[in-house]
Amino acid sequence: MHETRVDQKVFEKFPSFRRGIVVARKMNNQGISKQLESLLYEALADASSSPIDLMTDPGTAIWNDTYRELGCNPKKFPPAHLALLKRVQKPGVSIPFINKAVAIMNDNSIRGVLPVGGDDIHRAGKILELSFADGSERFTPLNDPEKTDHADPEEIIYVVTETKEIMCRRWNWRNGFQTRITEETETMVMNIDGLGENSEKRAISVRDRVAGMLEQYCNAEVEIALLTPYEPVFPFRL
Repeated sequence: MHETRVDQKVFEKFPSFRRGIVVARKMNNQGISKQLESLLYEALADASSSPIDLMTDPGTAIWNDTYRELGCNPKKFPPAHLALLKRVQKPGVSIPFINKAVAIMNDNSIRGVLPVGGDDIHRAGKILELSFADGSERFTPLNDPEKTDHADPEEIIYVVTETKEIMCRRWNWRNGFQTRITEETETMVMNIDGLGENSEKRAISVRDRVAGMLEQYCNAEVEIALLTPYEPVFPFRL
């Protein structure tokens, strides 16, 4: 049995936080789907033609404020979905189609204006947890696999508890190399994070769209859940 969970201390500090969960099994992540590629390009076009103010929009400002509350400068360490939105809201900007699951993550991050990320379970471990770091945890950046860092004490990280390998630093700033999603990924857990007003409704809406797209474009078997202060743990089988 595996499980994904949120430390109760995170919910105590941020009671509006909700984490939508999609477990995808037996997925086919190989090749390019022209339909999915078109959807992603449509999302990019919509973002550039109707940009939002990332500093004042309530759905994005809450993440900047939260990072500051955690002692993290969002200009230096922007949440991944805000960095993506800032990039694609510029006219004529495109992003590469890495693989189908990553395209689904990017499409939903842009359209839903929420952090959407995923990890290969076979590259991870049995217990995946969003928690405060003690500083001993190790991180290998996605873009620099020869480098190893450590989390700062009290930094919020997404970590494999049995190995202390960090899957994502600073809540949802940067993904790690070890659990990256590749074309060979067959089993993954995708996280959809909601924070602030209507966080639960927004997280559920994007979660369900993600699950449907993984079924449609990756032929995956999916299971969904929602992590809340009342249900902080979701056990699942591979």
